[in-house]
Formats: sequence, structure tokens, C-alpha cells
Amino acid sequence: MTVATPASDFGAVGTLLDRLVASRVVAGANVLVLRDGHEAFAHQAGMADIETSAPIDRDTIFRIFSMTKPVTAAAIMVLVDDGRVRLDDLLSKFVPELADLQVHRPGIDGAASVVAAEPIRIRDLLTHTAGFSYWFQPGSPVAELYDTVLGAGRFERWRFDPALGGLGGLAKSLSGVPLVGQPGGRWHYSMSLEVAGRVVERASGQSLDAFMHDHIFEPLGMEDTGFSVPPDKVSRLASLYGPGADGRLERLETAADSPLRGLVPGLSGGGGLVSTLGDYAHFAQMLLDGGDGRGRRILSEAAVKAMTTNQLAPDQLHELPQLAAFGLGGTGEGLGFGLGGAVALRAPSNGVPVAPGEYSWGGAASTTFWIDPLNALVVVFMTQLIPPSPDMLRDQLHVAVYRAS
Repeated sequence: MTVATPASDFGAVGTLLDRLVASRVVAGANVLVLRDGHEAFAHQAGMADIETSAPIDRDTIFRIFSMTKPVTAAAIMVLVDDGRVRLDDLLSKFVPELADLQVHRPGIDGAASVVAAEPIRIRDLLTHTAGFSYWFQPGSPVAELYDTVLGAGRFERWRFDPALGGLGGLAKSLSGVPLVGQPGGRWHYSMSLEVAGRVVERASGQSLDAFMHDHIFEPLGMEDTGFSVPPDKVSRLASLYGPGADGRLERLETAADSPLRGLVPGLSGGGGLVSTLGDYAHFAQMLLDGGDGRGRRILSEAAVKAMTTNQLAPDQLHELPQLAAFGLGGTGEGLGFGLGGAVALRAPSNGVPVAPGEYSWGGAASTTFWIDPLNALVVVFMTQLIPPSPDMLRDQLHVAVYRAS
């Protein structure tokens, strides 16, 4: 088994980024490595927009998609620390629209369902065991219902159409869709962190964006993180790319035509944030430092320990490796799941160096991060490639970061 020991220098990380850009795997990317709370390495490569030759900069803004999930989990844990939420509270205490949900019966087409045997609890939302789903889950009639009810598609119409009522409207829509599994059962990647965002609103009396600003972004100095991009920052938003039919990168969305310009009515706690390399590193370092962020206490040590400790049994985790390529951007072998993110229980058998106790997650546009308590390391990687590369960029990044010098 490969031991996860950081390299004495991180030149291989810069070489990796340069190669990814030169081979047109990505248009551009940047990376930041912190060790013992100090910057150990940073590198930018390529373009934020190929067509206009706008370069990737240190302050380029990225769509981080599911890297929003650990932030929403942290927001819930702020409320846990304050005594306004308990992890074992019933979801219906805060979102009564989602009480008495039905559960889809396997093997029966359509919406045939039975009453849930157990109620959904807050911890179920943060561990993806609530029974909710996503519209892109393969082979699931429930996923098809999500697509119909929510008007999903690439950018999730519920987020951008004010007529759909934002998080309140989302909760109402989900109340009419059966769960894919029993609450507290198996890990199933889902919109449960969107629902957790509604819990934050109901428990705090603030909108999700306002709560995150007041309790996470402002104290951590995350000035460029939010659910939309204000007009004076739009020029810094990277374009979004995907694989074209001819094998070249195809530009899917520019800053100029992005629906993220201006206010966004649907605040997606599962995938709605934009951020920068430095902003997200502040958040990750706070977790590594046990909840202390830039001299201010954001979370208790107990809250961070709960987030970064595996919460699930092996028989609940069968789907995690399958979804890791999309949600994490790497191999899912050897992973457990904490609150909002994966926890490494052991290194994978493919030789990719991963330190036990690593807490991580990624986003649909190939962004990823991890904290490594064993080596006092934070790594944040940003690019804009959707869907994630089959070459497992996160795994390649691990090899480069922990490469023996």
C-alpha cells in the first residue's frame, strides 16, 4: 500500500496542471496547497475562456457545484452548536411539508409506494441516507419523477425560475415524490443537502445565503463566495466547458450568458455556490483547524469531528464508489462518509496515495478539495469541465501531491 507522505516540493502538481491544459483535457485550472496553515504551493495554468484568451488567475471565480455540500453541512453544524438544531431532530420539525413521505417499492414501475417506516432526521440529510434522490440517478423511476416535477436539466430550472418558489417551492415539489429508499438506510446521492438548506432557513429565520454570509463567509474572509455573481465580478467567472463531439473542448456557458449573473432565486445547498481558490481554502483550513478560522471560532471541535468522521456502516455504502467519479472526481474505494463529505478509511488498492482520515468532496465541473489531518495538508483544485474527466483528476492530483521527491 502506498503511504500518503507529501512531497518535499510540489512541482509535480504544477506539471500535472500544465499537461492537462496542453492536452486540452481542461481549458484551465488552478491549485493551492497549504501545509501547517501556510501556503506551500500555488499554480495557475490555461484559460478561463479559450475563445477570448482570458487567463486563469488566482481570483478566477468557479462554479463549485457539489463542493457546496460541505459548506451547507457546516451551516447546519453552526445551528447544532447554537442549540437550535439537533442531528437527531425530525426533518418535519423544520419542514413539515416533508412529513409522512412515501417510499418507492423496488420492482414496481411508476410511483407505487409504501409509508416510510422511519421519519427522516437531520443527520440523514447530511449523510445522504434520507431517501431523496437526484434526477440523474440511472435506472430509477423516482429519478424520472424528479426530472418531471423539478424541471431539472443541466442547470436545474427550479434554481433560476422565480415562479417555482426557490427552496420553499422545492420542498413542496419533493413532498409529492416518493423516496427512493427508507430513511436511515443506504447512502444514495441526492438532493438532501438542498433540503438541509431549507432547514437552515427555517431554524435560523434567515435566507440560506444570508446565514452563510454571516456565519461562514464573512468571518472567514470568503469575499467571492455566494449563490450568484454580482455585476462587478462577472468578468472573473470562468467559462464552463464539456467534451465536444469532435473530441475538442466545447464551451457550454460563458460569464456573459450565465444565469448566475444577478440574483438566483433557488439557493441550492447541494450545488449552487461559486467560489475562488483562496476562498474555499479558507473554509477547508477552518475544518482542518478544528473549527477555528482566521482567529474566529466558526464551529466547535465536536462539530468538525462529527463532519469529518465516518458516520455509516459498510453495508450502507455500496453506492458510494459508483458515484465517486461524478461527485468526488476520483476512485471511491476505501471511503466512508461523514457529514457533507467523504472520509477516507483506507487507501484504495489501485495505489493512489490517500491518508486515512482525509475529508473531501468535489463538484460536477471537476473541482475538488481535501483536508489531510495526518499531514496537516489542505489541497484545493479548481477547473470548469463538466462532466468530470474519466481520467479521475482527483486521483492524478493525489499522486502528484504525495509523490516521493
